[in-house]
Formats: sequence, C-alpha cells, structure tokens
Amino acid sequence: MEKPGLRERFVTPVLVLFCVMTLSWLAYNLSWRLESVSLHRFLASLSGTLLFVSVAFGAIPVYAFACSRGAPLTERVIASVINPFLWATKECIRLCISFTFLESVYYYLNPLNILLAFGVIAEMAFAEILCRKWLRKRGEAVRVFPPFAVAGLLISLSLVVALYAWGEGENVYVLFLEGYRFLFGAGAGVRVGF
Repeated sequence: MEKPGLRERFVTPVLVLFCVMTLSWLAYNLSWRLESVSLHRFLASLSGTLLFVSVAFGAIPVYAFACSRGAPLTERVIASVINPFLWATKECIRLCISFTFLESVYYYLNPLNILLAFGVIAEMAFAEILCRKWLRKRGEAVRVFPPFAVAGLLISLSLVVALYAWGEGENVYVLFLEGYRFLFGAGAGVRVGF
C-alpha cells in the first residue's frame, strides 16, 4: 500500500480545521448584522462555541488524522500547531491598529496564548497515545504510552491547572502586564485617534 502524499496527510487536516475556524469567526463577527435578536444570539453562540472548540481543541483531530495517514511525528506536530499559531497571529495583527509593532508581538506572551500552547501540547500527547492504541489494535508492535507523550501530557496539563489555579489566572496576567510595563512603560506606544 502506497503512503499518502503530503496533501492527504498534512494539508487536508490543517485546511479543514482552518476553514472551520475561519467560517465560525466570520459568522461570529457578522452575526450582529442580523435584524432578529434571537437569531443573532443563536448564531453568535453557535459560531463562538465552534470557534472556541476549533482553536482550543483542534489539535487532537488534526494530529490524529495526520497520524492515521502515516505522517511522521514532525509533520503531525507542525500540522497541529499551525492553526493555533495563525489564530494567535491574527490577534497580534489586530493589535497593530492601537499599539506599536513590538507591543503587538509581545501580545504573543499573553496568558491566553500561553495556556493555549500548553493545551496544544497536552492534546498532541493525548492524540499520540490514542493513535498508538489504534495502531496496536491493528496489530502493530508499538508502545501505547511512550514516555515523551506521557510526560508531555502530564507536564502541560499540570502547568495549565497551576497557572489557572494561581489566583484564577489573575497572577499570570499581572506578570504579563509587569513585563509589558518593564519593556514598554505604562501606556507606552498606545495610539490615540485614527
């Protein structure tokens, strides 16, 4: 049996998730134009939830699909991080309207992106374990719980819980703000007006 090409094992899962993210983001941002308040709320709730799920948990299906198509570990990891990185980049670019370029780049370090990064690591580790379990059921001699996946899952989940539990995330946000003040000064670079 011939191994699927790059398009089948890498591009397809990334592109499908990207389309879901993009369409749900567009629907969420355009739903306010609807005349009906009920329809607006319904569409905003549905598309907002879909956007959240696709960004926050999209690494699992992307990783699993890439793995099932025979993608090597490096491809699976890259495929899994592309969409969360694009989402974070979109948010940084949006800040360029009000902040300087360097301040907008600093926004990559905001607590939400940090939690997302740790979450994606946990998802990839979880998906690796699921894929190995599937491979073992198919008769392949693989270790279902490899140390790198177990460590990645436990460490990243522990960090997500610890960062949130430490003052319900407020302390991490304060550290982010202190870093901003140290690098840019209080309110430095904020553009007022158009």
